[in-house]
Amino acid sequence: MSGESRLYQASHKFKKLNGQKDSVEFAQIIKIDSQYTATVLRDIWSADGNWDALLTHQFNSAITELSLMHFRAAAEFCQKRFVEAYECQLSSYKAFLRAFSYMDRWGVYPLLAMCKDLYLLSCRADRQLAELGQPATKLEEATRVITQGFSMCMTDREPVLSNSRKWGTYHLANLLFALYLRQKAFNMCNSMIRGIKTSELPALDQFPMSDQVTFRYYRGLLAFQGEDFAAAKEDLGFALEHCHRDAYRNKARILMRLTPIMMIEGIMPQMRLLRKYPAIMALYGGLARATVQGDLRMFDAILLEKECQLASLGTYLAVEHVRRIAVRQLLYKIYLIDGKNSRLSFERVRVGFWAAGLGDVSILEIESMLADMVAAGFIKGYLSHDHGVAVLSKQQPFPPIKSVLAAAK
Repeated sequence: MSGESRLYQASHKFKKLNGQKDSVEFAQIIKIDSQYTATVLRDIWSADGNWDALLTHQFNSAITELSLMHFRAAAEFCQKRFVEAYECQLSSYKAFLRAFSYMDRWGVYPLLAMCKDLYLLSCRADRQLAELGQPATKLEEATRVITQGFSMCMTDREPVLSNSRKWGTYHLANLLFALYLRQKAFNMCNSMIRGIKTSELPALDQFPMSDQVTFRYYRGLLAFQGEDFAAAKEDLGFALEHCHRDAYRNKARILMRLTPIMMIEGIMPQMRLLRKYPAIMALYGGLARATVQGDLRMFDAILLEKECQLASLGTYLAVEHVRRIAVRQLLYKIYLIDGKNSRLSFERVRVGFWAAGLGDVSILEIESMLADMVAAGFIKGYLSHDHGVAVLSKQQPFPPIKSVLAAAK
């Protein structure tokens, strides 16, 4: 059998699967690294000694075009010509979109497979372009065309919901989250969330759990970056609770953001958790210990040491909020050492800070810090500037942290 005949046979298989609406097999063979694709390329090479048939074969329909461009992409991929592979994959994907407009739900899985390959190829193509000193724009282009597939799913008007392409919306949204965040396009993430919220989609809890977990992880991540810690806690908590029990790395990623949220609420990570996730211990263990002990010097030293790592994760500002709890703990220790005196002088606090290794803190800084603690509810009482004292309430001058944060909500 000639290479041309083998390619015709492979194209016919794509047409047949399309006619049969065989979602699973179509999605499998359309992957650029599928066993079927490798077999077809090997057969063509064995017959002709080259892949010229891929260049001369004509196409007369969207399905034929997508199959031919798919094999061209795979051939370029095998030769590590990732820019050319991406361009062929892009052509294949665009041909698929023309066919997808006539498909119902069965076409979602092949669409997802093609989008993932397009994403991965765009990343490799951009790396290759960067090495050649050329503009790396393929990821941005891939994002735009994948968004078209996302829109075709979200706005599908199929009257029978069970046959609707809408069921692919969240899976594609999760892929787009990864694309947008890679490009730091946070505004596009929030715009997509708003679009989903206003669309006529089935409730999120009707979608596969994997879609729910991933979507809520990304939504929680965005809420975290916007310092909406209550919303972030809800979404990240859901993602952690329903994440597959064996998905250790995914759980660690969730905990990287969820842990500082809990610390802000005065809930420090337990040793059992820290032992299970050494990365969490390395990043937050010392900060948690310093917070509980009210050791501001240790807290500030660790914060400075971990500054770059926390900033790269986007958790630095959240950890800064935790510092207020460490300040509260130190003030409480000074209050106990002072015999629980309801009149805590600024000078006494200044000496306490000096004894804690914080250097010579000015009275003005002490007064400002105490005012912040009173305003936040961590201390019950008021300040007397003229007398240089904090007049503390006789009933729970240092309320439990949980009650303070609950009242703030």
